[in-house]
Amino acid sequence: MNDNLRAIVIGSGPTGATAALMLLERGIPVTLLESGQAFEAGLVVRALGRNLFRKWATNHERYQYVATGDPDTEWLSALTPGGLSNYWTGAVPRFAPEDFFEGERLHERYRWPVSYAELAPYYTHAERLLGVVGERRAIPQLSTPEALVQERQLPIAWRRVAEQAARRGQGLVYMPIADGPNWTVRWAGAAFNSYAGIVSRLGHYSHFELRLGAHAQRLTWNPALGRVDGVEYVDRATGTPHHVKANAVVVAAGPLASPKLLLQSVSADFPAGLGNGHGVLGHFLHDHPKDWCVLELDRALPRLDQPLYLSRAPYAQSPPLSGASLTIGPLAKVDRVLSFAGATTNRFGLVTFATMLPEAVNYVRLHPDKRDQFGMPVLDIHLRYGNDVAQSVAAAHARLRAILDQAGFRITLDCPLDKLVPGASAHYAGAARMHASPEFGVLNAWNRLHAADNVAVVDASSFTTAVEKNPTLTAMALAARAADRLADDLRTDALNLGTPRRHAIPSLR
Repeated sequence: MNDNLRAIVIGSGPTGATAALMLLERGIPVTLLESGQAFEAGLVVRALGRNLFRKWATNHERYQYVATGDPDTEWLSALTPGGLSNYWTGAVPRFAPEDFFEGERLHERYRWPVSYAELAPYYTHAERLLGVVGERRAIPQLSTPEALVQERQLPIAWRRVAEQAARRGQGLVYMPIADGPNWTVRWAGAAFNSYAGIVSRLGHYSHFELRLGAHAQRLTWNPALGRVDGVEYVDRATGTPHHVKANAVVVAAGPLASPKLLLQSVSADFPAGLGNGHGVLGHFLHDHPKDWCVLELDRALPRLDQPLYLSRAPYAQSPPLSGASLTIGPLAKVDRVLSFAGATTNRFGLVTFATMLPEAVNYVRLHPDKRDQFGMPVLDIHLRYGNDVAQSVAAAHARLRAILDQAGFRITLDCPLDKLVPGASAHYAGAARMHASPEFGVLNAWNRLHAADNVAVVDASSFTTAVEKNPTLTAMALAARAADRLADDLRTDALNLGTPRRHAIPSLR
């Protein structure tokens, strides 16, 4: 193994861990920089295929930020090994093929530079890492998982609801969940945790190095070489600054932390942030609007130990990039236990996830005055939902009401939130977006900066558009694909590492 090909991966969340594993499997030495100083244990007890007990890990430190859009905006972050996977329920649906090109109905800027077919084998790779439990039954607007550790069958009484959903062009299945084997005791708050599940086994590779408490401050640009040559970070235990050299850098700090890091990486060639020659970096921020309700039926149905997923309305029946999915699940912890005996209830939890149109007016930027705990500018999050978001949620509720009505149920929805709060789902995306043209995206089809081809950004900040599905599995698939290609280019010297050259730096607008 050639240590001269070493790559730096920033972040030990699901995408960073996936990228590091792929690079190591392909023979590329990896240094993983993780801001968290120690793993915070939780506990999950799983028996007979059900999660019976969960204790979430403690979240001691988060990023500081300001919100100049909606003042109620939240940024849920975790400066700990594994990141937000410590607090994740594990929903891992695949995107549908249409999700990658449906936005082109509006404008070229909304078409992804990668297709579902190109991503499909990496979806399977990610599913194997996660230990997915779900159904392999095909439904509209949702691609079928290929790698399951256990396949579930919808309870008979719920199948009648599924039949009515199918008549409206939708589907109802068990939500694919990263729950793993039927019998499990894990010292983590989530059934799948990227640090416990992936990073902990990377030490078996002789050319892997993990640096905990290493908070990345900026990527360093070498104008003579025309590439990034390393990363500056601060040791959180000592406050000591360090610079580590690399031939390639994979940024997986999180959907807001990664754009923040690129914006901090200024130089004479990139005064507005690394790769930001067209002013796109930080813009087109989008979210996964979330609404929570209590669903009450006039007749009982079997209790659920694993949530059900009702897919969005058909694409042709919705405005472009507008849709919402519904998750129907246990309302109380006791539901999972009582589901053993086939007990019924008429009350369920209902979560609605909607889309929002990525627009340049929603953005993140470095605050001009305020500093964070690491001495860098705090992130200013400027995002507001349009009326279309609330309309998508209302339309999804109306379709659910119609489906259940046709199945013979009358329903009541109690939705206690008086407004949809940006960031409540912890599913931000798009602030370092992919696009075939640098005019509309900072990353190319391989998640690499158009202006710095030895840097890949592999978390959800790379998403071109928003969809109504949980983003984690797609982000992991993109990370695996990007790392696979990066390993090829490093091993064949496609990046011309041995030949100094100067990139043509796009001029700022």
